[in-house]
Amino acid sequence: MTIVVGFLAGTLMALVFVAHISLMFVSNPPRFVKTADSENNNLARVILMMHGMALLIWPVIGIVTALAYAAVSDEVSDGVFVGGVLVIELLMAPVLVLLMKGRRLHLLAQFGAFFIVFGVVIPVLVSRV
Repeated sequence: MTIVVGFLAGTLMALVFVAHISLMFVSNPPRFVKTADSENNNLARVILMMHGMALLIWPVIGIVTALAYAAVSDEVSDGVFVGGVLVIELLMAPVLVLLMKGRRLHLLAQFGAFFIVFGVVIPVLVSRV
């Protein structure tokens, strides 16, 4: 059941990620989207593949996180696990801040969603299983 919880939480994160990236591309497209040749580009295919990969990768991350929480839940407190999720998030931050120059508010929203799903939702659901 822990795997199902992780899969569902990862899928929730994937759906939040896909919706947010889609809104970002529509409301304020990146430069490579604005300058793409409309007749001969693979932009639609790239965006579709990016969304497909998100729907494959986030559930795997959710399963790994749920299994990690289940493995350590008896030995460490929930606060330590949430702190670990926060540390992992902070380790990702420098690279993503550099890549997302000018879109830091969107990045902050994604970090918030990541923290809520993997730091709050997964521990609550796994502890009830």
